[in-house]
Amino acid sequence: MKKIFTLISMALVAMSVNAQEETYVAVSGGALATEYASVVDANNVATNVANGNSIVKFSTTNVEVEAVGSADPADKAEGGQDITVGAVIDADAHTFELVSINSTKDIKWEKKNQGDISYDYVAGTGTPAVSMVAEEIITDGKATGKYRVKVTEFDPAVGGEPKSGLYYKFTTKVDGALKVGIWANKGNRTTFLVDGDTKQPSQYLVEGYINGQNDADGKKKWLTNDEIRALGSTEKPWVIGAGNQPFWGNVIIDAKAGKTYWLFQGNSQIGFQGYTFAPGKSKEEMVTGIEKVQNLKNNTLTDAPIFNLAGQKVDKNQKGILIQNGKKFVNK
Repeated sequence: MKKIFTLISMALVAMSVNAQEETYVAVSGGALATEYASVVDANNVATNVANGNSIVKFSTTNVEVEAVGSADPADKAEGGQDITVGAVIDADAHTFELVSINSTKDIKWEKKNQGDISYDYVAGTGTPAVSMVAEEIITDGKATGKYRVKVTEFDPAVGGEPKSGLYYKFTTKVDGALKVGIWANKGNRTTFLVDGDTKQPSQYLVEGYINGQNDADGKKKWLTNDEIRALGSTEKPWVIGAGNQPFWGNVIIDAKAGKTYWLFQGNSQIGFQGYTFAPGKSKEEMVTGIEKVQNLKNNTLTDAPIFNLAGQKVDKNQKGILIQNGKKFVNK
């Protein structure tokens, strides 16, 4: 009997430890975390560059992270890029497979701070792309022998994963809620957390500050997911807020054990502040400072927002296949 109680106690302790939230901070008070500080020089230029990429890897108990920065090709005065060209993909269009880029801009990991909010974040380099090819420049219908980089951006209707540019890759070991702090300099750009299995964007909640959104005292206001979504367009569900205003705050997803997620913006860079991972929790439970009525029996939120398959928020009377609490259901 004593042995049984001991085993039960050990199991409860293990569950308690596993259920603890874990937090990682990339930069605090202007000081870079060890993982970032160890791969840059005095000017914060990356020193571990290989094949045009700078890679930073680190982990906490249940989360493995890989941050990748790729320098954009440097413009050449004579037009085109200093490129090594490989196998022909489309001879008629004079498009070639990109093997390597010989001339690039510096890769930099920078520590930054956003005004009176004191929101520190790391900023890398490179515009994310699912593919890059070397395209020959044609002038007056004639091949010039000079090449430029043609970039294909991530398209949520097609799916895919970033192959170059700046992105962050998260792999979670257990089910839970992953809250990532970001800085988006271009609030009207798309922001994605892509599921590594499906290569499709994951639904996320968002909260934080948007430049120009102030409270009655003129101070920047912390906005809820609903307030931020109300500022944006239902036709652009992956755009945070409205207009070309910076956003800094959190994106939150339901992460599954053993799965990988890519965080990046569609055609811009994104700052990384850190993350909190809560084993066993849902993204609704990780929203900051907002109390929700919870149904403890099934661990869901009775008033959680409802979305259609396009990621657009809808009311409870909407018909069809809908998503609430991260789960699909059919509303007839």
